Amino acid sequence: MVISGPVWAMRATGFMARGSRWLAILALVACLAGCNDTADPPPLAPSVDLDRMFGGWYIVANIPNWFEDKLVGLYDVYSRRPDGDIQEDFYTRENNFDAPVKHYTVHDWVVPGTNNASWRVQIFWPLNFPFLVLYVDPDYRYVLFGYPDRSLGWIFSRTDTIDDATYADLLKRFQAVGYDTGKFRRVVERPEQMGQFGFGGAAGAH
Repeated sequence: MVISGPVWAMRATGFMARGSRWLAILALVACLAGCNDTADPPPLAPSVDLDRMFGGWYIVANIPNWFEDKLVGLYDVYSRRPDGDIQEDFYTRENNFDAPVKHYTVHDWVVPGTNNASWRVQIFWPLNFPFLVLYVDPDYRYVLFGYPDRSLGWIFSRTDTIDDATYADLLKRFQAVGYDTGKFRRVVERPEQMGQFGFGGAAGAH
């Protein structure tokens, strides 16, 4: 899989407006991604309180993919849809903080019988992708999201930056469920982080 979690879903919505060529590419990616539902996925969080999950989250670290590589200021807002599913509103800028904010909305839902820890994210009907809640801290300040084959991962935080000790601890949790934590990079969430070592993407330094 090459496009990420709920983020790829919202980005895909914007891409589709640019023409049928993007639609065809996304359909191919979706088919390939669907084949990556592995028989040995990382273990899910024991349970997730959706009401406590709702609200805003900064994506402070991830395993960057080709599309996320140029994004800064990634921010997700989860809320409950009228049908009981999850609405995800994603906000971001491309390359720098002078760029206009882009907003995408996507439909997420919970897989029954998973205590709200296994989600599906729909780019466009009928295609949808797995998005796994691997860990939520007791105060719902941080969430670790993953993908079945461990090729993608995200650290969500209620604040736009986290200290080094917290970051290291969260990476250890990924490592404990089989992730290669050397692939993670911090996301540029503040202008002063542009070009800093350890921050991924075109705006950061590796």
